Amino acid sequence: LANTAWACATAQYEAPPFYEQLAYACRVRISDFNAQELANTAWAFAKLGHPAPRLLSAVAVAATRRAGELKPQELASTAWSFAAANHSAPLLFDAIAQAAVLRVDQFGPRSIALTAWAFSRASHASPALFDALAARATPLLDEFDAQGLANLAWSFAAAGRPPPTPF
Repeated sequence: LANTAWACATAQYEAPPFYEQLAYACRVRISDFNAQELANTAWAFAKLGHPAPRLLSAVAVAATRRAGELKPQELASTAWSFAAANHSAPLLFDAIAQAAVLRVDQFGPRSIALTAWAFSRASHASPALFDALAARATPLLDEFDAQGLANLAWSFAAAGRPPPTPF
């Protein structure tokens, strides 16, 4: 089911009635999803722009419990998904922040920028996370692309946190 959602989003397949059925099927089987499937499902529905609040609420509960199992890219993607879908999930964001701080040394430029953007977009304050992201981003600044740097700058400004600096 998660792979089907991912494929539809990747192909930009337009089929809202199908998405309703898919969202329902995912929601009733959410307890069977592994950590990656949770992240991929949230990403797919956010990318599709298809509101599925009951599904996203179920994903939020399951992903909060399993945040420690999510890889850096999955943490970033999950946070991005909920922010992009404008779906409030404060407990999930708290769990993602905690897991990300513990594994920030594994984050690359894309995961750093996505995570910072998601937390700022969702207006979810997490000073410890932003401090950890800044410390990790500083030695990697030359590896960010232009969009990643722009997102990073905006995110830190929006969060009212000091940005990564090469000085």
